[in-house]
Amino acid sequence: MISFQKASKLGIASEDVNLKENSDKQKKFLIRNDCSQETIDDIRRHYGNVVFSEPLNADEFDRSIQKIYKNKSIIDDEEMISLGDTISLEDATQSLLSKTSIENNSDDAPIIQMLNSIISQSLAKGASDIHFEPNEESFDIKMRLDGNIINVLSLRSEIASRLISRIKILGQINISERRLPQDGRVTFKLGKQIIDVRISTLPTGSGERVVMRILGKQNQLIKLDKLQMPEIIYKNFQSQVRKPHGLILVTGPTGSGKTTTLYSAIDSISNLGLNIMTIEDPIEISFPGISQTQVNVKLGLDFAEGLKAILRQDPDVIMVGEIRDPETASVALRASITGHLVLSTLHTNTTYGAISRLRDLGVDPYMISSSLNSVIAQRLLRKYCLNCRDESINLGGNSSDQLFKLKGCEQCDYSGLQGRIAIFDYLNINSELKNKISDGDLLSKEDNIHEKSNLSTEANSLVKNNVIPKFEAVRMTMNDNE
Repeated sequence: MISFQKASKLGIASEDVNLKENSDKQKKFLIRNDCSQETIDDIRRHYGNVVFSEPLNADEFDRSIQKIYKNKSIIDDEEMISLGDTISLEDATQSLLSKTSIENNSDDAPIIQMLNSIISQSLAKGASDIHFEPNEESFDIKMRLDGNIINVLSLRSEIASRLISRIKILGQINISERRLPQDGRVTFKLGKQIIDVRISTLPTGSGERVVMRILGKQNQLIKLDKLQMPEIIYKNFQSQVRKPHGLILVTGPTGSGKTTTLYSAIDSISNLGLNIMTIEDPIEISFPGISQTQVNVKLGLDFAEGLKAILRQDPDVIMVGEIRDPETASVALRASITGHLVLSTLHTNTTYGAISRLRDLGVDPYMISSSLNSVIAQRLLRKYCLNCRDESINLGGNSSDQLFKLKGCEQCDYSGLQGRIAIFDYLNINSELKNKISDGDLLSKEDNIHEKSNLSTEANSLVKNNVIPKFEAVRMTMNDNE
């Protein structure tokens, strides 16, 4: 079997991750447009009965092999990216748990191999987070895939301190400080893709707990017309991001795809001759021709200070990663009424909740009515695994309001869920709503009765169409009408 690393390097990969050399079955290979004829001839001699795809460009090939290797068992996998001497996780585990390795704490090689293997597999599977959780009797390693926490490995508890120390070294975190939470970051390279990893440590009763948040800086951009917005919301939103000034807000809980929507909006106007500038924490996707600034609180550069500096740089469009404090809210709204288009996010459940949140941050009603153009609320809902969907529905997936464990299959890591789908609600701030906001009576009980969120309707429609389980619809939209 060709490893992920070799496939990326040579530009050739088998569609079958369990390919066997001595099989008479015809074997299909994907090839990149720069794959050498020598490599193709070697594969033909080595595997015999083979057929090759039409040459793919680099982006198509990268996406294809990510899907192929994503579903491969974590215990069986070989090295995935160039992270030093990366070996299979099975071999790394055996090396780490050997008597010699356990007794010789000065030997860091097994720990380095283990961590590299874990990170490599997580990147290949598309995980968003890796959890390292020490317990009294074990050291558990988990990853979050499509919103689900998947158990990956359980090691001996005495290994925890060594593995966590290695993580802290990578993130340039003080390894001797175990009593206080600490943060760090490290960057890896996977082909053309730059992977930024944020590291967070937290002391617990069983030892330090670590979470590594994986943030891809490239190849994650989704075009605005590919976000699967309802047609009327898409057209309205597309129109709003082309206005010369005003404030556009995207709301939703953490992990609901708000930043992805903002990036898509920015991308849709990036070729219109505008000076587009951003202040972010972190910079998740690098845009050529757009000035992006990273928040650095330790140096005094927060969202508010960054936004003030950007306003002196003659911007047309400003993206603020998040409005989280009164000062940022005040500066952002003032910028939006002085000839700038400002896009940002808020942590609220609904479109109307954004107005309440701005009021809570001390923004005067007249400022909100003068600046706010539109609000989008969104969620990401976990979908049924197509391979075992019928069994999940038979177990009550479409009828139970209560969260329960689906049986699942190997393809979905026995979670019953695979992939996510976005749902949206949209609020256009027209002249009537502006008057209500200015008068301070928009959020009356009567308005909340008549202005129900569209999120529940969309979620229930997905349940009826066997796309998501009912408990997912209830769980993600239970507060959307409050």
